[in-house]
Amino acid sequence: MSNRFIIPLDMGDGAFDRSLFYLRRYIGQKDKAKSVTAYVGGAKKKIVVDSGPPDMERSLKYHPYFKMDPRRPEQELAGALAKIGVKPEDIDIVILTHLHWDHVGEVSIFPNAQFIVSQTELHFALDPPPCLHISYESPQLGIEPMYIRIMPRLKTIDMKEREIVEGVRMIPTPGHTPGHMGVVVETDNGPYVIAGDAVPQYGNLRGAPEEGLRFLMSGVYTDMVAMWKSMELIDDIVDHDINRVIPGHDNLVFQKPRYPK
Repeated sequence: MSNRFIIPLDMGDGAFDRSLFYLRRYIGQKDKAKSVTAYVGGAKKKIVVDSGPPDMERSLKYHPYFKMDPRRPEQELAGALAKIGVKPEDIDIVILTHLHWDHVGEVSIFPNAQFIVSQTELHFALDPPPCLHISYESPQLGIEPMYIRIMPRLKTIDMKEREIVEGVRMIPTPGHTPGHMGVVVETDNGPYVIAGDAVPQYGNLRGAPEEGLRFLMSGVYTDMVAMWKSMELIDDIVDHDINRVIPGHDNLVFQKPRYPK
């Protein structure tokens, strides 16, 4: 038995136009959605995937369009980990699916962790096109991105499947960003995928069968074809069981306290 498991961590709520998650659909429809990070337990090392948005002051200063609700203490990353009996200093590895501001906001709370991101993503984040400067809090705007603070401990890997520890591997899932990577955790119930923003919500994987669409594209992407192929890969890994996927921004993730139950 592997005993590996995933606990989703609630990093707070924000008000969004649904078209942010569904390309050319639901335009003007407002919804609340979670920011989701995850703790991987039962592996040889303690792992966190993504670190959520930064504090409210920084969020409001640089991202007022995000409409983020004030976070409760248990929606700060240290508080969320405390609820499951884990301290930030216990974490050995932090995997960053990508470097958008709302996924790297609390990287600095981990004093002992090694950080891992794809080399492609780091290179792109340091010099993105102007339309994406704010998504990465780019130095070109005179902002210090949060990930710069942990650069001495940031390890980059190639965009190919890579085992991090036994039973936990990173897989290329580009499309949302060029260097996006997902995390596959092998459990006694089969593989689960922490998808980050390769799959922002379960509805992306449900698709629209009545329209002949296996998937629905996210409204935020750098490569639509790559995003489709990444969804195909994730869907194939979980054998079309979307309940074994942890999306990056879906309230329904928290219907279960851990995966597998």
